[in-house]
This record gives sequence, structure tokens and C-alpha cells, in this order.
Amino acid sequence: MPIGKFIVFEGGEGSGKSSHLKLSAQYLRQRGIRLVTTHEPGGTPLGGKIRQLLLATGSEKPVAQTELFLFLADRAQHVQTFIQPQLQAGSTVLCDRFSASTLAYQIGGRGLLPANFIASMEAYSRADLNPDLVLYLEVDPQRGLERKQAGAANQFNRFEKEAAPFHETIAQYFKTLKKNESWRTLDANQPVTVVQQRINTILDQFFSQS
Repeated sequence: MPIGKFIVFEGGEGSGKSSHLKLSAQYLRQRGIRLVTTHEPGGTPLGGKIRQLLLATGSEKPVAQTELFLFLADRAQHVQTFIQPQLQAGSTVLCDRFSASTLAYQIGGRGLLPANFIASMEAYSRADLNPDLVLYLEVDPQRGLERKQAGAANQFNRFEKEAAPFHETIAQYFKTLKKNESWRTLDANQPVTVVQQRINTILDQFFSQS
């Protein structure tokens, strides 16, 4: 049985990646492609519990290192119990966030070092699984936060509540990652319909070459 394709949607807060993942799933299903959708953190039952710990806005917040280890624990569980079995079964997997978000948020946003050590731990957590395609939705951080504020009734999670410099640093770190040949960068400052049309074209080209 053929191995499925692993496609990841990345971007900062308010980039529209979750919306575009749903639209892309609909588009690909219309083309007859068998797929599943998932997200991080929280793509498994155990991961859902980890997600609650990561996003909660209570009085006790995880320190940066704890936050990193929680993300990596979520990824290890997600890869081994969901993503890899789905790929082995021949399904295409569309995932909302993966490795790049961890590196951008933890090394870029939180300033954790050494970067090489963190990257090695991250690779270990996913058993060196790499996406076949990364769709990076690049948005101005301030514009992204404004979108979130307009659509979430001010119910921000712990990351969305961070100050502007945190999100600006994340955006800058993403730029150091997007040189990988599997990446496609899209200007997510544009209207959703324009961005999705471009994504559909990329997906058409990707599957025609697969």
C-alpha cells in the first residue's frame, strides 16, 4: 500500500492556517484524495490533556523549559499513535502546526538555548519524520493579532496574550526556517479567497508530481 503524504500548515497567530487547512481538506477530498486532519498540540486523547496545560491562562504558568517538554511529549505521542499509522495506511495527513512552530515559539519567542540541542530533541520527538510539504502562511504579527481579537471575543489563550515583541520574534525566526525546499510561503495578509486559490494551485502541483 502506498505511503500517504504529510502536509503541514504553519504560521503565527491570526495567519489563517486553521481555516486554510479546512478549506484545503475540502478541496482535496473533492479531488478524491483520502485524507485525515489533525492539529498540535492536542491531536490525540493524551495530547488533549497536554494542550489544556499548555494553553490554560491560570495562575500557575509553565516555565519555558516545561513548555518545551510538554510540546515535545505531545508530538511524540501524536507521531507514533496517529500520524505515522495514518501515513502507513495510505492516508494523506493535514496537520495544523508541527516542528517549525515549536522551534519558532520556543527558540525564537521564548529565547531558549542552545538552539542545536533543542532542534535535536525536537527531531527525536518526531522520530525524524519530516513533512512532504509545508504551507507557511506569513502574516504581519500585529495584523494577525488584530484578526484574533476581532474573531475570538477577546478569549485569548496564553500565547495569544503575549506582548507584541514575542510575536514579532516568532515571525523573524520563521523566516530562518522557511528556506527548506519543502516550504511554500504565502502572503497571508491577503484575503482568504486569494490565499486559498494559491494554496489550491500548490496542492495541484504537489499531487501531480507525487
